[in-house]
Amino acid sequence: MPSLVVVVLVVLWTVFAVQWKEKDCTFVPTSYLLVITHGTPSVFEGCGDYPVDVTHD
Repeated sequence: MPSLVVVVLVVLWTVFAVQWKEKDCTFVPTSYLLVITHGTPSVFEGCGDYPVDVTHD
């Protein structure tokens, strides 16, 4: 049972990281770290040419 919980958490973490990847962030490690620090991205957040460049906090 605990291993199933870990697998589900890793899958969810990856799904959220893909959302950051779609905002022009590098997938590993930036997208995964942004899930921890910022959660999911808003419409204005992203990496690079977005109004709120989260890589330069």
